Amino acid sequence: MNTNTEAAFDGLARLVQVIGKDTAIRQRFCRLASLTPVQRSNEVHIMAEQMAAERKDPELVALFRLFADARVFEAAMVAMRECGYVP
Repeated sequence: MNTNTEAAFDGLARLVQVIGKDTAIRQRFCRLASLTPVQRSNEVHIMAEQMAAERKDPELVALFRLFADARVFEAAMVAMRECGYVP
């Protein structure tokens, strides 16, 4: 596995932990699960643009954008369930 892929996985794992531990962020993120994959992708991109406009860390924004991919989002939800963040 190349360094960029490993860094992305590590970053996503940390981001899932942050989302899971913050009630407000977790609730907003979990609401995305009720959307269709296309709606969720659109919403993730909108949220990422808002984050960028708020001058959030560009690496954080880039990692967040990965959740637009249905496979990445589903993996994050599985991880949050396994960690006990969501039922």
